[in-house]
This record gives sequence, C-alpha cells and structure tokens, in this order.
Amino acid sequence: MSQERVPAVPVELQGVRRRAGAEGPRRYWKSLDDLADAPAFLEFLHREFPEQASMFEDAKGRREFMTLMGASLALAGLTACTKQPAEKILPYVRQPEQLVPGRPLFYATASSHDGYARGILVESHEGRPTKIEGNPEHPESLGATDVFGQAHVLGLYDPDRSKTVLYLGQDRTWGDFRAALREMLEKQKARGGAGLRFLTGRVTSPTLAAQMAGILADFPQAKWVSWEPAGRDNARGGAVLAFGEPVEVQFHFDRADVILSLEADFVSSHPASLRLVREFASRRKVDAAKPEMNRLYVVEGSPTSTGASADHRLALRSSEIEGFARSVAAGLGLPVEGGVEHAWVGPLVADR
Repeated sequence: MSQERVPAVPVELQGVRRRAGAEGPRRYWKSLDDLADAPAFLEFLHREFPEQASMFEDAKGRREFMTLMGASLALAGLTACTKQPAEKILPYVRQPEQLVPGRPLFYATASSHDGYARGILVESHEGRPTKIEGNPEHPESLGATDVFGQAHVLGLYDPDRSKTVLYLGQDRTWGDFRAALREMLEKQKARGGAGLRFLTGRVTSPTLAAQMAGILADFPQAKWVSWEPAGRDNARGGAVLAFGEPVEVQFHFDRADVILSLEADFVSSHPASLRLVREFASRRKVDAAKPEMNRLYVVEGSPTSTGASADHRLALRSSEIEGFARSVAAGLGLPVEGGVEHAWVGPLVADR
C-alpha cells in the first residue's frame, strides 16, 4: 500500500496570531502547526497512535493487531516472574543480646528537622532500621511523624551516601582526616583562625553550641556560619525586633479558642508542627465537656496546608499583611499605627 507524503506548508504567523487572540471557547494547542491546522500536522495526528492504525480498514487486520498486542503484553508480564537463586541462611556464631531473628527491636532516639529535635521510635530488623514512627513520650512529637521523619530511614540506604571519608574524590581514613585537621589547626593558631570557617545548618543543641563557642574562643578570628536552604530567618528577625533577642515563641493551641495565622504555615513548616497539629485537632472534637470548636483564621499570600485547614482564609499579598496585622492590633487596643482598612478586621477583632 503506497502513501503520499503531505508536503509541509509554511505557517503564516499573522493568521496564527488572529487564531490565538480570537474570542470563543478556550483551545489548548501544543505547537504553532497545531494552532494553524497545518495539513502536515493533521496528517501526523491521523497516524500517530499507533502507526498506520487509521488505515486498518478490514476487520481481520484489526483483530490480528489486537491479538498481537495482547500477546505482547502477556509475554512482557512473564519476564517479571523470575526465580531467585537459592541462598543459605547461617545462624549467628555469637548472637547479639536481645536479638531474635524475625522479631523487631525498637529504639527511642531523635531526628533533627530545621535544627530542632523530634522524638522518634525506630523499628530495626537484625540491625537494619526499616521504619520510623513518632515517640508518644516525646513532648514535641506526641507519637506523630511527618513526611520528613518517614524519609529519614531512606537516607541510610541512599546509594549516593558517602561510606568513607573523601578528599578530592579519593577515599581516606579518619586517621588521615585527623592528621590533616591537626596540621591545619597548627597553622591557623598563629593567625588566630583568620582563615578558618565553619559552615553548619541550624544548631539548637546547647552541647554543640558550647563546643563551637570553645573553638571560637581559641580561634577568635574564625567565623561560624549557620545556613538553611529554607530557614526561618524572618521569624528570627521578628523575634529580635519584638523581644530584643532571638527567642522562639511557644504556642499552645490546646488553650486557644481563636487562632489568627499571618502567613505562618504551622501545619507543615513550623519546627513544632507535629505538636501544634495535635493540639489544634484536639480542640476540633466536640463533646459534652467541649461543646464548641476553636476557630482558625488564616491570612496568607500563597496556598498552604494551614490555609487549607482554616475556617476562614483571606488571600493577601505578602506586602499587605503587615498593614493588616497593624489594623488588627489597633482594634485590640494596642498603640499601633500604620494599619489599613479591611472588611475582615472588624469581625476578626469581635471574635475574641
């Protein structure tokens, strides 16, 4: 069966612009040829899925095609039915204490998220961690965990994870590292550590902070830089403006009847989100002892998980939220100026 190739026709851009700007139902297109209904493009669509399918004019040809496709899919599935070679399982020569094959062990520990510790329970099989859950005895997790906590166990089996000390892409030992570090520190001691820099993530551990303070005391010219790709620097700066020092505000949503969140996604991005979500949800359950639920107002510039959980959500530009907050503060009787008028302020202030 012979076919004639449709010659390509140049696309007229003026006509394409008129089509794109024409009024009527919205049309989605994936190329200028599609928008211009070029003959070559229409011919391509005519034969795209699968090749020559539109030319199957006889029923026998169609039946044979479907038979071959079904057989191909069935045979492709058989390739996954492979049998693993036999392996021997050897018992321990000296079995570790408390370890019973097939019975998991659980270890209480903590994982770091944005520099803050979260209590977790790690399930381990024959010395291999396999599952992470929240520790119900830890005050910041209360038995809960999130996607970040669940993903910690995957990092242990990451094929790109370094297994040894590396220097310029070459394997080294810890002894090599300590020797190189000792030599470098001796050279920096005469300069007071002027060429020494420490780069870490957010650190909230008093022990590590005290160790770093001791190092900086021995090397007064050295610098310690703490950085996170998605840090809470704005919250830290606001705390310094409000309280004169970088304190961390402690919320207790289990005691709050009305919550106003100003572009603060406490459901997913707050260091204490696990506890805050549990406390917030505890006030959403109505019974005879608690006949009323709490209420959540969210004002934010972009959609968040907290906004999706809100009773009332207001979308504002991030640059307008400060003026909105000043208006709310003035409505609550605080000596604040620079607010803006908004229809939300009056009902929000009255609901307290």
